[in-house]
Amino acid sequence: MGTMLLVAGCSNGQSSTAAKTGDPSAAAVEDSLAQACTRDVLAALALKWREDKAPLDQDDKKLLQAFMEANMVKNTPQYKTSIDHCAAGAGPIALAVAQGMDHEEAITEQLGTESEGVAADCAAAAG
Repeated sequence: MGTMLLVAGCSNGQSSTAAKTGDPSAAAVEDSLAQACTRDVLAALALKWREDKAPLDQDDKKLLQAFMEANMVKNTPQYKTSIDHCAAGAGPIALAVAQGMDHEEAITEQLGTESEGVAADCAAAAG
């Protein structure tokens, strides 16, 4: 599966709504949207990586399915970010497990590794 690389922390020279308007409430909205995106994407990543090892229970399956249905058809920034980071994290998780690390521990470690990039991608999409 090919992946698009997003440059973390770059906004392609575009200023944020808050910077354009000087409105602190616009910055709060951007932060809120970016935080919600980050939270949703990291949750979806954890579920997807767990699904790679074993079928999810019904509740987790419904959560992942809801995320995919809400974001895939519209090809939202959350969907694009989740796909990019899911592909990027799958290899390191498989390697860690092959080297003897517990699968859940490998997922937790990879979520930590991916979180900064996910947050940057979500902030860029919100801005």
